[in-house]
Amino acid sequence: MTVVSTTDERALVRALLAEHGVAGAAFFGRFVNDSRYFDNSAFDSRAATPVLVDVLPRLTDPAVIETVALHLKNPAARPKAFGALYSAFLEWGTASRGRVGWQLGEALVNAAPLREAPVLIDIVTDPRYGVNRQQVVLGLPRFRRALGTERTLRELIHDPEVAQQAMYALRRVVGPQQTVDALEGVRQAHPGTVLERQARHEIRKINRALRRQDGGGVDPTGAELGQSLPLDALSA
Repeated sequence: MTVVSTTDERALVRALLAEHGVAGAAFFGRFVNDSRYFDNSAFDSRAATPVLVDVLPRLTDPAVIETVALHLKNPAARPKAFGALYSAFLEWGTASRGRVGWQLGEALVNAAPLREAPVLIDIVTDPRYGVNRQQVVLGLPRFRRALGTERTLRELIHDPEVAQQAMYALRRVVGPQQTVDALEGVRQAHPGTVLERQARHEIRKINRALRRQDGGGVDPTGAELGQSLPLDALSA
């Protein structure tokens, strides 16, 4: 792991953004979830993308890297940010403290073009990355047609660190009934474990959704109408 720099890298990034004329550079790292109580950030994530992609490999402060990753989740980052995010994830994806690896994983899968599905599959099947794989697993339904995606998800529903995310993703790839069949296999293979409880819970949810589907309350995939599916809905 890279030694953390004593340089104020947050100030450095803000200075670079201002130098490149990015609007709202001073708001780098400010995220507003509820504009009823806080003003919206003036930060222009789209304009900032090339600057952030360029500076990311030079950063060593995990908090600043995490902030850059959060900003690189914007649609303009696909696919231009993929290479820098991939390199950063290889370095920080094994970090067990903080959320830098987890945030890099989410930004990475959001930025990935469809041709990079094998890279993502390599990541999610590498146990060294632990729970930092979770968001990458959740993003795999966008790569449902890639060779190995379904097989990988069927394996990962047996992996305690990412099983819950894999169960959701598998449902988006193969549909509810095949997912129930796969989850019954998890229940049988892991009696008396958290995995068994997770599988039982997901089976109940899917069966409830299927019953509602008979009454017109869900879509054909088993998702309740009105449910947000941001990762699955991402375009290529």
